[in-house]
Amino acid sequence: MAQALTVRINGGGVAAACCKALLAQAQVAFDCEPAPRPKVPAVMLSPATQSLLTDVFARQDLFEGLHLVRRRLVLWGSGDLVAMPHSAVVVSEEELLKRLSAATPAREGTVPEPAATWTIQASGTVHGAAPMQQFGARPASATRVKLTAAADPHACCMEAVPGGWLFLVPSSVETAWLLAAGGPPETLLGQSQQIGPQVDGLSASGGTFPAHPRIAEALCADGWLACGSAAIAFDPLCGDGTGHAVREAILACAITRAEGVAASPDDLLWEYRLRLWSGFKRHLEHCHEFYATGGTSDWWKAQCAAIEEGLRWMAVQRSPVPLGRYRLNGFSLERTAG
Repeated sequence: MAQALTVRINGGGVAAACCKALLAQAQVAFDCEPAPRPKVPAVMLSPATQSLLTDVFARQDLFEGLHLVRRRLVLWGSGDLVAMPHSAVVVSEEELLKRLSAATPAREGTVPEPAATWTIQASGTVHGAAPMQQFGARPASATRVKLTAAADPHACCMEAVPGGWLFLVPSSVETAWLLAAGGPPETLLGQSQQIGPQVDGLSASGGTFPAHPRIAEALCADGWLACGSAAIAFDPLCGDGTGHAVREAILACAITRAEGVAASPDDLLWEYRLRLWSGFKRHLEHCHEFYATGGTSDWWKAQCAAIEEGLRWMAVQRSPVPLGRYRLNGFSLERTAG
C-alpha cells in the first residue's frame, strides 16, 4: 500500500501560510513548525499578488480597509521626475499574516518526523543544504516618518541619491515608512530632492534588513523543497517578493501532490529548480537596469558589479531538461502535450 502523503512545513511567513492553506484545501495531512523572525513593517501588494492570495485563500475580503497607493513617483539617476499610475495596498507583514491565518481552513495536525513524505522549507535553511548565493551587501533601514502637508499620501516614491536610494511607502494619510539603503536615512534625506521635502521628521525605527538579491544554491532534493525566504529573496526596489513567494508556495504544494504526473521524481525537481532560477534571473536583470543608472559613486558601482556577478553565476547554471514540460492547472501540476 502506498504511503499517505504527509507534509511538514518549516516557516512562519507568507509562503508557509500559503502552503498551509493549499494543503488544507487539498485535504493533505501536514504540520507546521514556525520559525520566528522579525516581521517586515510594510509590504506593498500589487493587484496580481492580491489576486493570487484571493485565489489561494478563497476570500474576497483579505485586503479590506488597507491603505491604497495609486501613483508611483520616480527620480532616478540623471533623469527627470517620472509620475505613473500605480495600484497597490500597503500592510504590515504581521497584519497580513493575521489575515491569512484567519482565512486558513483548520486541518493542521502532528506529523511524526520519520513519516513526512515532503518537507517544505519556507524560511531558514534546510539542514545540511548549501548556503545562499548573495549578490551584494546592502543593508537597508526602515523608519516610520510623518508626512508633510505637501506629500501625496497615495503615492509611493523612489529616489536615487549619490549615497544610495530612498523608497517612501505611505501607510496612512499622515505617515509612511521610509526605506533607505547606502547610508543612514538622515544622511540620504539630506541629499534628496524629491522625498526629503515630503518627510516631516523621523519617528520609530523598524530595524534593518538585507536588501540585496540572494538565492539558495540548493533549492530542492529528494523529499524537500525550499520556498519563500528559504529559496529566494528580492531587492524591494526591483520586484514583488511577496508575489513570488506565493507562486513558489503554489508550485511547491503542486509538486508534493504530483505523484504519477512525471516520469520520475527528478523530473519534478528539475521543473521546480528551473522555474525558480528563471524568476530569479529576471529579477537580477531588472535590478541591473536600476543599479546601472542610479548613480556614479563608488557605492552605486559596487552594487552594479555585484548584480553583474549574479548574472554571470546564473549564466553557468545548466539544466539537462528544458523548462515548460509541465504546467499548472489551477493549483495542480500536469504534463504538457508532447
